[in-house]
Amino acid sequence: MSNYEPRTIAFGAEILHSPVALRADAVQRIHNDLYGNREVAYQNFQVAQDGIHLTNPAMAPGQISAVTFTPDRIVLREELRGTTIEDFATRVVNVVGAAYRTLQTPLSLGQQFWVRSLINTQHSNDSRTFIAQRLLAGGAESLSAFQRPMHSIGLRMTFPSTSPDQPIVNLRIEPWVQEPRSLWLEVVGQFGTPIQADKLPQLGHSLYSTYRFLTGPTLDYIGRFDLP
Repeated sequence: MSNYEPRTIAFGAEILHSPVALRADAVQRIHNDLYGNREVAYQNFQVAQDGIHLTNPAMAPGQISAVTFTPDRIVLREELRGTTIEDFATRVVNVVGAAYRTLQTPLSLGQQFWVRSLINTQHSNDSRTFIAQRLLAGGAESLSAFQRPMHSIGLRMTFPSTSPDQPIVNLRIEPWVQEPRSLWLEVVGQFGTPIQADKLPQLGHSLYSTYRFLTGPTLDYIGRFDLP
């Protein structure tokens, strides 16, 4: 068990389905359906070239609360709003459920979830130095071969699926430019198992699986190098 307290700053979900003829009036009905539930409501409706967007106003710089509908997917984002994983799971299941009922979509063909969090290392005040000296083979000295100062640095890893019900996982570990001590962590889980429209609560299970990869093995890995 790690000693870190991750501060999750963003959740996202991309839910794929077979292409449909996406009409603004149909998405407006979805908007109206969601509006009656404060937990998952969106205030604004917009038709744009890249899709139909339902959004909530930003109460602070950088905040995003939005769902985008395109002919073959639904993309949900909650960023810098203090959203909990329970809140986001509720939003995903209810928004996709309302959309699939209205659009008469029988199943999701695949799903992708992402979680972004910040943590403070225990024994370093500079996340760039921590990555360069602790996480890289050869330490910071190995970077001298580039003969240029380092602006930023990070790690990216991909873990394949090990069984049909396990996702492909992409992990990024980078410094957080706005706060030198913080590490920025992103885990993306890609699920290829179709989910029937009447089994949409499984979306919540996939989200939690992605989140547990961050709070479990990712933090354990960082902790192995976060030493005095």
